[in-house]
Amino acid sequence: MPYNQGFRTPAQLTGVARGAFDAAYEAFEIAGLLPAVENFTLDYSFVVGQSPLPAAAKFRSFNTPSMVNTVGQGETASGKLPPTSIRLHVDEFQQLSMYGQNDAIGRKFEEYAERNAQSIAYRLVLAAAEAVETGKITVQERGLQFSVDFGRKVDLSAWASSPWGSYATAKPLEDVEALKRVFGKRVSEVRLSDLSMSHLQRSTSVIKRAMRRGTDLPDMVSQEDVRTVFRDFNLGNLIVVEDTVMDTNGDEVPVFSEDAVILSSGGQLGSAQIGVTAESMDSSNGITSEEAPGLFAGALPTDDPQGFDVRVTGILLPVLSSANNTAVLKV
Repeated sequence: MPYNQGFRTPAQLTGVARGAFDAAYEAFEIAGLLPAVENFTLDYSFVVGQSPLPAAAKFRSFNTPSMVNTVGQGETASGKLPPTSIRLHVDEFQQLSMYGQNDAIGRKFEEYAERNAQSIAYRLVLAAAEAVETGKITVQERGLQFSVDFGRKVDLSAWASSPWGSYATAKPLEDVEALKRVFGKRVSEVRLSDLSMSHLQRSTSVIKRAMRRGTDLPDMVSQEDVRTVFRDFNLGNLIVVEDTVMDTNGDEVPVFSEDAVILSSGGQLGSAQIGVTAESMDSSNGITSEEAPGLFAGALPTDDPQGFDVRVTGILLPVLSSANNTAVLKV
């Protein structure tokens, strides 16, 4: 069956893929910390150790020139956004079974574009979570090997004095307080797994603080009791992250490690940068220069046997530009 652009054009499939990508990525907690942004180049850069906020301005006397502001101090790190692409095949049998049903084939193209775009979103989620949790990203897959160190201070990664699962001996409040002192700033949010929250609910030291007594203690307290204790100690708002994502092996895994407790001072920590693909720069695909950043999708005809590859391509990477606004405790 000859290729018919009426099935779905690259511009149409690109719109479908981008919508599916946005919906998939934004469904995760990590999207609030590293929101997706357009990048009209292939490059990324960040200042190692940069604060997300500028320094305060100085007063000046009348008739003196303006103060020159800065964008931060430190070593500038830069690199190229890496590519990713994935495809699904509309095979000979599928085509024959839908013969004469151009809209059915078009819907199949859209279905595959959505599925592929979701796969790319999931890989970005994994990379973004790795950046926030470890301060680094390491990629070793499909011939690509590189690592990006976002420059988090070594002291901002710590271990609990005793595993939080040892309810009688663990000292979670002291652990978080100690890391907060190293952090050196207000802790706005503490992200942790459901398992770590369960440990806190059963921790003897937390229960004592929640009940305000040392004897006749219940086996556990509520999550709200734990949150109240943390607020009383100025240790931030506890956020239980239950997000799971499909990894590159097709297994469902937690977005963050179950033993990671992540402190942050609030707000965005960087961005997930989405660059321009070569396909989007090809005018024959119907993508304008203003629309160039983002995923590209198209149905490419193949032969032997006859078929189509529905392919989605992206140039993207999360960039943790405020690595020192996070601290991680392994519990």
